[in-house]
Amino acid sequence: MEGERAQDISKTQMQPFAGLAAQYFAPLVRFFRRRGYSADAAEDGAQEVFVRMLGLEDHARIENPDAYLFRVASTVVTDRARRDGVRHVSRHESADDLSIAGEEPSPERVLSDRQQLERLRVVLDEMPARRREILMLSRMDGLSYSQLAARYGVTVSAIEKQMMKAIAHMHRRMGEE
Repeated sequence: MEGERAQDISKTQMQPFAGLAAQYFAPLVRFFRRRGYSADAAEDGAQEVFVRMLGLEDHARIENPDAYLFRVASTVVTDRARRDGVRHVSRHESADDLSIAGEEPSPERVLSDRQQLERLRVVLDEMPARRREILMLSRMDGLSYSQLAARYGVTVSAIEKQMMKAIAHMHRRMGEE
C-alpha cells in the first residue's frame, strides 16, 4: 500500500522535499541511532519520515519544514515503540545468533542415547506382556482407549488402569539413576 501511495505522489509534490531529504537524511539517521535503533532501522525510520511528509495533503501549511521533520521523526519513534510493544519485539531472538548443531550428534550423545534406549527396553520388559502391548499400541500406533478396549474385550476403564500402571512403572524405573 505504501508503495502504491509513493507511486501516486507527483514529481511536483516531491520537489520541495528533495532538498530537505538531501539535507536532513543523515541528521535523521543520527536522531534514530541516538534512540537505540540499529543502522538499518535508523535509515528505515528516516525514510518513513519522508514518506509521511510526502503523504501530507497540504504542504503549504507547514511553516517550518525543518522542525516539522523532527516532529514527524518523534512520532515515528513513538509509533514504532507502540508497534514493537504489541509484537513483543524485545523477546525476539535473531536467527543469526543461534548456534545450530551439525547434523551428526556427538559421540557422547550417541552413547547416552543408546544407554537410555537399552534402559527403556529393560523397563518395558519388566512389565507384563499385555500391559506392555497396550502401552505400545496406544503410544506408538496411536490406538485410542476405546479401540484397545474393543480389541482386548475389556472396558475402557480397564485399559485406563493398565495405562496408569504402565506409566507409573515407567516413571518409577526411568527416574532411577
